[in-house]
Amino acid sequence: MPQSAEIHDCGQDVVRLWVQRYKEDGVRGLEDAPRPGRPRRHPLAGHSVETQASQASEWSGPVQSCWTVGLRAAFLATRFRLMLSPSSIRRYLRAMGWRWARPRLAPAHKADPEAVEKEAALAAARAAAARGRAHLLYFDDCDLHLLPVIRALWMTGPSVRVPTPGTNHKRAVVGALDAATGAWVAVDHDRTLAVHFVAFLQQIAAAYPCGPLSLALDNVTMHDAKVVRAWLAANPRVRVLWLPTYAAHDATPVERLWGLMKDAVATNRLAGSSEELTALAHQFFADLAAHPVSLPLAA
Repeated sequence: MPQSAEIHDCGQDVVRLWVQRYKEDGVRGLEDAPRPGRPRRHPLAGHSVETQASQASEWSGPVQSCWTVGLRAAFLATRFRLMLSPSSIRRYLRAMGWRWARPRLAPAHKADPEAVEKEAALAAARAAAARGRAHLLYFDDCDLHLLPVIRALWMTGPSVRVPTPGTNHKRAVVGALDAATGAWVAVDHDRTLAVHFVAFLQQIAAAYPCGPLSLALDNVTMHDAKVVRAWLAANPRVRVLWLPTYAAHDATPVERLWGLMKDAVATNRLAGSSEELTALAHQFFADLAAHPVSLPLAA
């Protein structure tokens, strides 16, 4: 009995059941007994559905950017004369682990040839700031839209409906985060121009009047405008450290602050006006405790 169970990869109780059926009815007892419910019309339907689902639609004839269960049913009926309803195809797909979901965009896998040098310069500046020998501030900007930010949430009953404004408005916010103390400074405008950025740089330089001042910037056009270069030339103690191209989001802790701010003032709710939304953002930044910068220092 144990050897038979091991050969057939089943339990000994299963072997005993089939032996007992053989003793009672002979070979006829080894045949499957009738099962309740309607038998499957197409024994290989599930395999056929999965095989076709694994193929891109352009290779199978219909011009579609993606398969739907209705299109799958029509294709199987036309090509293989396999008549299945869309609900049956959906049931087969779910049973085999398929799901209907929206794909996500993947960033371009490009590498900055100067990434190693830029990261080393940033690490050295962080180390100097941690020892009190210099200042390092991370700069970034974002647009605060009146249109609510939609995030996933737990809900019951009908789907939660978030109202939208008749016309979307946005406010441009520029902020700077001290890498050593976590202090945060931000200003906002209807739109951020290079002259506005220079005025913000002047404000930061006045707040840090002594010692070397390093500014970690991403590679947007405004940060390298002529008026910005002229201001930097007139303020030699201030130097720019460029964040690695294509990876600025990962290299600056300011992105986390933008996410926290939008979660607090604009997620799944509509402010009464752009002015009200901006006031909520101001209050969030005013109540914000020093935000720690948890990036590695130089070895």
